[in-house]
Amino acid sequence: MKYTRIYADSDGETRFEDVEVELAEGRVVPGGAPAQMSTPQPTTELFFSNYHSVFFNDFHPTPRKQWFVLLSGMWEFGASDGQVLRLEPGVAVLLDDMDSKGHTGWVIEPSTVMFVGLEE
Repeated sequence: MKYTRIYADSDGETRFEDVEVELAEGRVVPGGAPAQMSTPQPTTELFFSNYHSVFFNDFHPTPRKQWFVLLSGMWEFGASDGQVLRLEPGVAVLLDDMDSKGHTGWVIEPSTVMFVGLEE
């Protein structure tokens, strides 16, 4: 399983990288079905946002390290190196570019997003 991470390189430019998630055999609940699971990540907050119209947000850093999970609609993220990442429902992106120029965000169609803030 992979996800995309938006991060800042040593020059402060934002880039995308694909990260492989390490999975191990486990169970979500005792006695539940066996599953391949990642290591839990401590979180600080979780909230949902509905975006009702098309909108472009110019370069900005994420305010905290957080997961962006697109539940419906379509988005694009742009990195300062010129790469563009198109997102469809079900995609999770780790936003990790706090100390940089940031990334662009484009709400291509009305969308629902879940943000999950992570502990540093």
